Amino acid sequence: MTGAVPHPWQASAWARLAGGRDTLPHGLLITGADGLGKNALAQHLATALLCQARDAPTRPCGSCQSCRLFHAVSHPDLHVLRPEIVFRNDDSLLSQYAIRYAPPRPKSRKTDSKVIAVDQVRALIEGVQTHPLIAPHRVALITPADALNVNAANSLLKLLEEPPGATTLVLVTARPERLPATVRSRCMLISAPAAPRGEALAWLAGEGVPGDEAALLLDLSGGAPLLALERARAGFLAERRRMIDDFAGIGRHAADPVACAGRWKSVGPDAALAWVQCWTVDAIRCATVTDPPRLYNPDAREALHEAGKGLNLKALFDFLEAVSEARRLLGGPLDEQLLLEDVLVRWAMSHRKTPTNA
Repeated sequence: MTGAVPHPWQASAWARLAGGRDTLPHGLLITGADGLGKNALAQHLATALLCQARDAPTRPCGSCQSCRLFHAVSHPDLHVLRPEIVFRNDDSLLSQYAIRYAPPRPKSRKTDSKVIAVDQVRALIEGVQTHPLIAPHRVALITPADALNVNAANSLLKLLEEPPGATTLVLVTARPERLPATVRSRCMLISAPAAPRGEALAWLAGEGVPGDEAALLLDLSGGAPLLALERARAGFLAERRRMIDDFAGIGRHAADPVACAGRWKSVGPDAALAWVQCWTVDAIRCATVTDPPRLYNPDAREALHEAGKGLNLKALFDFLEAVSEARRLLGGPLDEQLLLEDVLVRWAMSHRKTPTNA
């Protein structure tokens, strides 16, 4: 990556960052919906901050020692924190760097941690106390920052308040509201821009996604191209067809909510709840407007009108609130599959059978 931003729709955000890499504040918070390429933007920024070619301040040169070490996953001045469940399950460059700060794993814990723990932050604080070894800057990148638990966030606050010289902390999250206000207030906010539809469709075409499929996946993904691509590769459209049928069956009391939740495991609770949330928003739009102009599921208008039958708007809004709360609780101590089951049970309960006359 030697110049251009990782994705074409990020040009405006990059222009804001690139003009003064030597005058950026010590804390940056990159936010935006999932699937917009926030991590790629943060990684590109880190490369530019570490680049030794000071005559090209708006982009990493790609050829200096620092740039070469960066992409070889051996740069001593880049520090990355990620939850264990993330860096153990993908091989991205950032996850490879994050292994350096793997948290202690007691024998009693059999699964990967979903949080960034205080021990990881304490190790990071210790690791950034020396002067940069090679680069003009030192970069600490935390993603997703909303995975910081309470103690970890409090420890990070001390680093934000008194950062070592030549250190830039870059936090990345789709859920900034989960961060303490004290952390957010000490960072400059960088909003990852939404992708213009034309640019997003052209990019998806370049990634091999057929046009009709790309357009529908982009709608289903709230306009987020990377999420659309991920779903294309995972066969999400077929999975969604099954979820639509299951959801309709639950509403008719013809399908068991718990069994449906079990069938949705391949999609994952987060993606499944995100889809249920969008489906419910669409059902509300169809219940209020005969032909709503904008839907997350534009190919399923008939099923959406059917989903809202027998329910008043209050019931739909109450259910939407329950789904939103379940998504907020994801990543916490509650079992995520049970959260999904609870939401589908609530959908069944909102469609109470009308007693028949004897």
